[in-house]
Amino acid sequence: MRLNRYLALCGLGSRRSVEDLIRFGRVTVNGTPAEIGMPVTETDDVRYDDKPVKPGATHTYILFNKPPGYVCSRGDTHGRPTVYDLLPPEMQKLHYVGRLDLDSRGLLFFTDDGDLTLKLTHPSNGVPRVYAVRTKQPLSEEDIQDLLGGVEVEPDVVFACAEVETTQTGYRLTLLEGKKREIRRLLHALRHHVIDLKRVAFGSVRLGQLPEGRFRMLELDEVEALQA
Repeated sequence: MRLNRYLALCGLGSRRSVEDLIRFGRVTVNGTPAEIGMPVTETDDVRYDDKPVKPGATHTYILFNKPPGYVCSRGDTHGRPTVYDLLPPEMQKLHYVGRLDLDSRGLLFFTDDGDLTLKLTHPSNGVPRVYAVRTKQPLSEEDIQDLLGGVEVEPDVVFACAEVETTQTGYRLTLLEGKKREIRRLLHALRHHVIDLKRVAFGSVRLGQLPEGRFRMLELDEVEALQA
């Protein structure tokens, strides 16, 4: 990847602002003054003010597979288990990105990177979230067109899906925002009952085969793609 992206992933600033650090000679690669736009890899010795820097040294990025029955909260007034019950003590400081309701499952991010959290969740960025959904009764073609065109879930409140795909087990619905219980409210308005709802992708990252209740660190290229 290019050096400015590498430095941004190290938490030294935006890709544009770190160019000044390079111009002022504060960055070296393998002992040589760095140049803007030069390629680097994780094996290169990149230093800022003669101190080694590595992506992820400043922030932590976790991919987590939320099981149903856990609340996205640090604590619950009703005594229900929370997603933090499944994380080790050293990760309790992280905040989750992309709330899932009690009965839903699937992909959650945990991080301490506020800038990335804002990028992923602000409605103006339209970051796609993909859900595998099963309903008690099949959706009609009219239902699918309504989901794409917009459904009034309550007076003057209209939600819509960016994409609807029929699969062997149900449907894949893509949203560009993360409004509270959006899919359940959409389908309820069309008189459908959701049997299972699982987020399988968020932005460019897919859940894959990660078991429920388990987590893994995001790879460098996954973080870079989310920040791009």
